Amino acid sequence: MPAILSVITINYNNLAGLKRTVASVLQQTARAEIEFIVIDGGSTDGGTEYLREVVADIDVLVIEKDKGLYDAMNKGLKRASAPYVWFVNSGDIIYDNAVAAQVIELAAASPDIIFGDTMITNQQGNDIGLMSKLKPQILPSSLHPGSFRFGMSVCHQSFIVKKACCSSYDLQYRQVADIDWVIQILKKNPSYVRFPGVIAGFEQGGSSAVHEKKAWKERYAVLKKHYGWLPNVLAHAWIIVRRVLFKMKLWNA
Repeated sequence: MPAILSVITINYNNLAGLKRTVASVLQQTARAEIEFIVIDGGSTDGGTEYLREVVADIDVLVIEKDKGLYDAMNKGLKRASAPYVWFVNSGDIIYDNAVAAQVIELAAASPDIIFGDTMITNQQGNDIGLMSKLKPQILPSSLHPGSFRFGMSVCHQSFIVKKACCSSYDLQYRQVADIDWVIQILKKNPSYVRFPGVIAGFEQGGSSAVHEKKAWKERYAVLKKHYGWLPNVLAHAWIIVRRVLFKMKLWNA
């Protein structure tokens, strides 16, 4: 049976999270229709040894140094051979065992993008809450080139796209190349379908959270590039106001 989904996992020194991610892929009822690709940057925490132990369950395994997260993601993208690509990085999970099968059912209609909600989890893998509830961005019902003008309203782990629509990640962005990548795809006016539920669990933290100031500067530059200077200034003014109002709402809840 040919693979429909190339699930790509990037890992570097996150052994506990990697084990959760691998388990979530291998437990899928549609495992036979998944091409599982793991790119490890040469982990020194036991990750490479673990991957060699489970190599029989991985379709493509690459263990070598890279130039960072998005360089590794480009490596995974180049090796993907299924029609759809889906990045589920170490610490993140496919939310339940039937999700891939449901995604494949939706893929039968051949949309360019399948997207849905995301469960935010802690570093122990416990649920914190839905992204659509914990962040001011509302999960959109539709997608268009301006969908990300006010922030990343769809989590990268819950954005499954045809490989034919994908370009490489721009390595000039160290923290937010995923936002640039998604907007580039949306500018092609792709077809889409919204998944009726939670697609992925996203482990809170990561590089953009650790380097928040750098991420904000890069995000501003990316949105300026795609939407223009004045619209971007106005959008960021609203982003700030919206964040304040959202926090006030949480405090008063």
